[in-house]
Amino acid sequence: MTTVVYKDGWKNKEYKVPAISNKTDKGKWLNAYVKKFFTGTHNYNLVGKIHLKLKTTSFTMNNNLVGLVGFFKNLKKLKQHQFVGEVFDAQLYRDNLKEAAWNH
Repeated sequence: MTTVVYKDGWKNKEYKVPAISNKTDKGKWLNAYVKKFFTGTHNYNLVGKIHLKLKTTSFTMNNNLVGLVGFFKNLKKLKQHQFVGEVFDAQLYRDNLKEAAWNH
């Protein structure tokens, strides 16, 4: 079991990721998500958006731990058939915005 410690506003919170079987496509997908974002070396300090796709739906979310934990909790509620044939793939697209000089 993996424990994720994160800060939501002013509160320190802890989420215990339950053990998930790899016997189904849903289990494989969710375990890949946990490995990428909770137990891997993902850098939450980079400014950008995370893009991932499940079936025909594309998701874009901020690169922060609070959002990723909340999204994972909602993913667990989905039914197994919604993961059939899906392979986990998520990309971080960095925002390379530069401030323009203000000339009067």
